[in-house]
Amino acid sequence: MAQVEIGLGTLTNSCFVIMPFESTYNTEYERVIKPAVEATGLACIRADGIYSKPHVMADIWKSMRSARIVIAELTGRNTNVFYEVGVAHTLGKPVIIITRNEDDVPFDLKGLRYRYYSVEDPFWGENLNKSLTKMTQKLLNEHEYGTVFEDIKLTGEIKYAEKKTSPTEKAKLEKPPQNLTGAWQGTMTVGDYNYELKLDVTQQANSLSGTMIVSYIYKQKRTVVQETMRGEIKGSVVNLYGISYSYLEQGVSSNYWLDALSIQISSKGDELSGGCTDTKGHGGKISLKRKAV
Repeated sequence: MAQVEIGLGTLTNSCFVIMPFESTYNTEYERVIKPAVEATGLACIRADGIYSKPHVMADIWKSMRSARIVIAELTGRNTNVFYEVGVAHTLGKPVIIITRNEDDVPFDLKGLRYRYYSVEDPFWGENLNKSLTKMTQKLLNEHEYGTVFEDIKLTGEIKYAEKKTSPTEKAKLEKPPQNLTGAWQGTMTVGDYNYELKLDVTQQANSLSGTMIVSYIYKQKRTVVQETMRGEIKGSVVNLYGISYSYLEQGVSSNYWLDALSIQISSKGDELSGGCTDTKGHGGKISLKRKAV
């Protein structure tokens, strides 16, 4: 009987992410998927970050072959995504499927692991982040291989690259200079717009989570947005980014661009100030003070 052999080589500590190359999914990748994967100690690789024309498929093949896990975003039924999922299954890679629309998961794949999430849920980003970290870690612990198709067998021993301490793990080992847990209030200025902020933060080691209430006047109507925030503290610098939002008062606003904050802690630990950008690329300044108890 004829056989085809595929050399895997040494598996790198990486996760290959398959998703459409559309701006709609950039925030999902940067603020939800990538942090979830890196929390397990794996490097997160997306196809548009590694390929070079005209060898697109060769670069994807190389990265997927050496990856330990694959995550595939099936929303929108993108043909390139489906093709690459087929390649991953042929390689015997464990694939985690995610989708915003269960109808976008073909019948043939319904029986496989997949995670449905709804962007109508104000906490979808936070919940998806936690689920992906949990599912990825479970697969790493199981050392699962070749479970989708029959007659895909592993010969020899898998060689794994030495696992390095991830940025998330390093942050947990570092002692933070300040404890930011508590309530903060202040302002944010972006262009001609002024925003009132109320930030509630919970800190565990160097990791931050919480919510930020953003209030502003647009077309003489008040809009109030609640953002779910994630981030970390490194030395005296705080990085926080929104992963999902919901309206508390919508006013006449039709959408809101999630915020990313890069702010400095004052020497007394009672003030935060620095810059901010949103997912549309608008930049501004932010200033917060710890709210008195």
